[in-house]
Amino acid sequence: MQPVDTLILGPLAVTMDAGERNLDSGAIAIRDGEIVAVGNAAELEGLEAAETIDAAGMLAMPGLVNAHTHLGDSLFRSLVEELPLEAWLERLWVSERAFVSRESVELGARLSLAEMIRSGTTCALDMFWFPEAATDAALGAGFRLLTGPIFFDFDGPDGVAAEDRIATGERWLERYAEEPLITPCVQPHNALTVSPDGFRAARDLADRAGALFHTHCSETATEVRQTIERFGHTPVAHLDELGILNGRTVLAHCVHLADDDFARLRRTGAAVLHNPLSNLKLGSGIAPIARMMEEGIPVALGTDGPVSSNDLDMWTAMRFAGLLQRGVHMDPVVTPAHEIVRMVTTVGAETLGLGDRVGRLAEGYRADLILIDLDRPHLTPMYDVYGHLVYTVGRDDVRSVMIDGRWVLRDRTLETIDETAVLAGMRELAAEIERHAARLEPA
Repeated sequence: MQPVDTLILGPLAVTMDAGERNLDSGAIAIRDGEIVAVGNAAELEGLEAAETIDAAGMLAMPGLVNAHTHLGDSLFRSLVEELPLEAWLERLWVSERAFVSRESVELGARLSLAEMIRSGTTCALDMFWFPEAATDAALGAGFRLLTGPIFFDFDGPDGVAAEDRIATGERWLERYAEEPLITPCVQPHNALTVSPDGFRAARDLADRAGALFHTHCSETATEVRQTIERFGHTPVAHLDELGILNGRTVLAHCVHLADDDFARLRRTGAAVLHNPLSNLKLGSGIAPIARMMEEGIPVALGTDGPVSSNDLDMWTAMRFAGLLQRGVHMDPVVTPAHEIVRMVTTVGAETLGLGDRVGRLAEGYRADLILIDLDRPHLTPMYDVYGHLVYTVGRDDVRSVMIDGRWVLRDRTLETIDETAVLAGMRELAAEIERHAARLEPA
């Protein structure tokens, strides 16, 4: 074999490959951002490499996929609390209109990217104002991002009129079409904030661009009731009747589903993005993902935004995804840990249209991977690796992170983000946001 750029030797390699091999003393060879070999250390240790990493005592696995979030919302983390979703959104949008700008969104995105990289997330789907801001932040950080134009029936804080959003979206899609770390999405907000004509136009734009189609759906009981009152259908049925649902459609939340909704999701191939942390925190409910999985509906996992879940920690999201279903169904095997790990690796990647590039440690895949330090009291001993990953490992155990063959976190030090500058900028802006919010409080 030709020399490689990086050779990682000796970790417990949880490959999530086609055979789902776990190699006790594994080796991963990387060249030009691509995994060119995965095997046992004894097989590959003689390979010539520009850099050889001694990863004995660590666990190597694919980077985590956060399938639904709002990166710029880190600007407002914990600003609005103790409200149901609809009232919470109304209050939040007041602050967004006052403080959202191209510059502030990029700052918030950089803060969120730093948090996600530190916790082992290497890929995320983002929906927020000024998607070019998050895109540029991701490119600067070397982070794999899915994002793109958003759609509302009203003028937003981004200054884009509702009637101009298609043209704005077309320009965005053209601008970032050739960026290998960026995957385009077309993103209407939900059935109550975007008209049927708006959804059809967005679907047409996504189809012309070959982009993923991403929207919120059936997040709260109030949303479902109002959608039925307005359109005569549940949100899932409404989108299906509009011709929106297909295998390139991903629906965030799907907490409240009618029996017919499951059949529509199965028939169309649309996937669900489960966000247990924000659904619990906002009192929205518990999505029936055990039934979705049983019926073959693809389910990926997300954190939602850091203003609704207050956290971008996929390890906590994994834990809650498993525990909630077991408690609701009073069944300790309803969500196997292995399936939860698949949600944030292979299934997460496949759901977002990246299943041929990321989500596995396998030859021909991009080198998006993380190293977890196993030499810690709470991780010793380890008998079931998937159980450990879901119910024991935490973000502080992540030691190094590689995206597309580039170290973005090395021995717990961020390599591509100036964390000190980001934190200083955020603290300065947060003081202004807090003063503004205080003026909104009733006397």
